[in-house]
Amino acid sequence: MKGIYSDQTNSYLYPEEPSIDDHVTIKLRIPKYLGKSIGSVIFTPQKNSKNYQHKPMQLSKETTYFYFFESTFKMPDRIVRYHFEIDLIEKGKKMFYDAMGIVENRAIHDFVLVADFKTPKWSHGSIYYQIFVDRFKNGDETNDPVSHEYQYDGQEVLKKDWNSLPDPKNGHREFYGGDLQGVLEKIDYLKDLGVETIYLNPIFVSPSPHKYDTQDYEHVDPHFGVIEEDSEDLNEKYKVRTTSIKNLEKSDEILRLLIQQAHEKDIKVILDGVFNHCGSFHKWIDEIDLYGEGSLHNEDSPYKSYFYWNNTQKSYEGWWGFHTLPKLNYGNISLWKYIADIGKKWVSEPFNADGWRLDVADDLGKSFEMNTAFWRFFYKVVKKANPESIIFAEIYKSPLAWLERKCWDSIMNYITCMDPVSYFLTGNEKHNEHHKPELLKNAEYFVNSVRWALSQLPMNSKFIALNQLSNHDHSRWMTRTTRKVGRLGPKTHEEASLGKDLDVFKIGLVTMFTLPGSPGLFYGDEIGLEGWTDPDNRRPYPWGKESEENKMLFNSTKELIKMYKEHPALRKGSFDFLDWNGGYVSYASWNESESIITVINREEKEISIELPLWLLDKKEGELNLLFSTKDFNLGDNSYTDGKKSLKIPEKIAFVFKIN
Repeated sequence: MKGIYSDQTNSYLYPEEPSIDDHVTIKLRIPKYLGKSIGSVIFTPQKNSKNYQHKPMQLSKETTYFYFFESTFKMPDRIVRYHFEIDLIEKGKKMFYDAMGIVENRAIHDFVLVADFKTPKWSHGSIYYQIFVDRFKNGDETNDPVSHEYQYDGQEVLKKDWNSLPDPKNGHREFYGGDLQGVLEKIDYLKDLGVETIYLNPIFVSPSPHKYDTQDYEHVDPHFGVIEEDSEDLNEKYKVRTTSIKNLEKSDEILRLLIQQAHEKDIKVILDGVFNHCGSFHKWIDEIDLYGEGSLHNEDSPYKSYFYWNNTQKSYEGWWGFHTLPKLNYGNISLWKYIADIGKKWVSEPFNADGWRLDVADDLGKSFEMNTAFWRFFYKVVKKANPESIIFAEIYKSPLAWLERKCWDSIMNYITCMDPVSYFLTGNEKHNEHHKPELLKNAEYFVNSVRWALSQLPMNSKFIALNQLSNHDHSRWMTRTTRKVGRLGPKTHEEASLGKDLDVFKIGLVTMFTLPGSPGLFYGDEIGLEGWTDPDNRRPYPWGKESEENKMLFNSTKELIKMYKEHPALRKGSFDFLDWNGGYVSYASWNESESIITVINREEKEISIELPLWLLDKKEGELNLLFSTKDFNLGDNSYTDGKKSLKIPEKIAFVFKIN
């Protein structure tokens, strides 16, 4: 039953970010074809409560195709959950409308409104560019790790040639020499591409190239920053490089300068916080005795209670069993303050980072209660230090329980973007671990998945959730278009590009940029970099060696970003699906001033469609093509009677505006 609609944009909810005791107005749209109707808003402050309150809605506006109803109530509590009851008088039936849409019997997914939950306006729909620093650009060869500089996880580290590819057996011990100076040198490149926010993978002192095994939260790794004090003795080299105060302070200064120069170009910078676990080289554990006070070799260490120990106190719990990743014990309240102060330090003067991405955020602690209590504390400390900072979390399931408690601003949006888009367009899981042919070109699955995911995000979290198709944890989007299953080792580097589908690759980027959220490129996505999952997804960026295909994809991505920036409804607007079948789906993004439609045809054949433009309250006018993944024109661009018939080529995505 199409046409019934509400959301939490300012077209249907005012104010968008209410405080307790604010008067809140909620609106509901009902199509006229349903005849005379009455809407009611039904709300409750408690999840799963039977204590719902019914509040009648009044007819407030009538348009060509719709009646609009509204109701105003006083925000009674920190959280309000609500849905709508619709009495179709002429049809003699009732139905419900919740955050997933029409429900015949009872609402399940309430809209959630959280009082005083305010997110930074700059972050709404911001365009992200994620940088894995060691593989982005080598701007200073004097700070490069040296082969055999130290042993890590039982073997010596290696310095690789920039033009070589990752080794599946040694990925966490291979360094290419990328650094923050390299990022600094490419800020103009990122500005030209259209990037608005840089998200840096971890940059703090650590023995690995990925740096999810923190050695020192208080300083930038000199291998990414500055090495002035050094040793010719390999037995002392790593210790001198990573503990020299001079090296550490100068490395911190490089980060400060990077953020300053990014801000001068109107680009924000987000840091990666790894607080569920630290690394085995951290001074709290001190596996190789760098600091002399670690708890692994010292029973009297003041940090003993920072970890979970076995009965003999000789070994500790590692995250997912990895001894290089000791899990932190948040039963120790002193750890809370230390980590929150780290969060505060880097978003404050003189560094002024713009926020945090939180690694494996839902894994932290040993219980949901401990987890959410700590994140609420962290959130308050960081927001007090920098109210315009953003905090978003890595999580692979519904984040609603955390968001409604104000633990984070938003999430890495696997549930809305990477998962459903990957399956719909390729049938492949995001690691290329398996292929599900039943989900390939399954628009019903795609629509239901996206609707469910969006129902799990309060509106002010939706717009800033990070949409990606590639990142440091998953296979490259280009490789997923091959529809092959596997990873580096059994598969070769070359197989990561055999059978790649440029049409599907570009369709994916269009989808990512037009779904609700903040679109995010992993370095190299703009040129179609390939790679299986970790470590092959972390290939060095091929500066100066870009192919003609790379250059073509860069120009296409840049054009897509330009289109996105020119249309605010894509950045922050209402969103709904219009029509779908098989490998075809169309959806709309709109606000009070513009209506944008995205059409995707994943079928390998031409199809005919009829777009229901009346769902956007449009009866007649013209269509203006904004972007297409291949040569295509709308032909007669006029439409009448609230609909438009089109013939759509195979494997295409295009975006147009309704005038």
